[in-house]
Amino acid sequence: MHGSFSRADTMNFMAAIGPDFKAGFADPAPASNADVGMTLARILGLDIPNKGKLIGRVLVEALPGGATPKFVAKSMRSVPGHGGLRTVLDYQVVGNTSYFDAAGFPGRTVGLTRSAAKSN
Repeated sequence: MHGSFSRADTMNFMAAIGPDFKAGFADPAPASNADVGMTLARILGLDIPNKGKLIGRVLVEALPGGATPKFVAKSMRSVPGHGGLRTVLDYQVVGNTSYFDAAGFPGRTVGLTRSAAKSN
């Protein structure tokens, strides 16, 4: 996380180039810094043991012949507080890996979905 949980701080740019990556590919699936290490380990043929549950995934869709995985966007909402304010978390899921997009208060946090803001 880079300062806040708004989309302005959680949407980062990543790029890779070389014979082990598709040329000109823009990945529609969510990705994180944790995925970079797993992807490079796969390319290098390294078997790195997992430590804990936050391990990332191999970005197979960025590799030649790799298919884009299925992913789904989801949202969690807290019960409204006394003033009606609620916390919203927008995230995406690829297999067993969750990617947090934005979290905060509808109307006050950059990047929360319109549907989240309407449910306030």
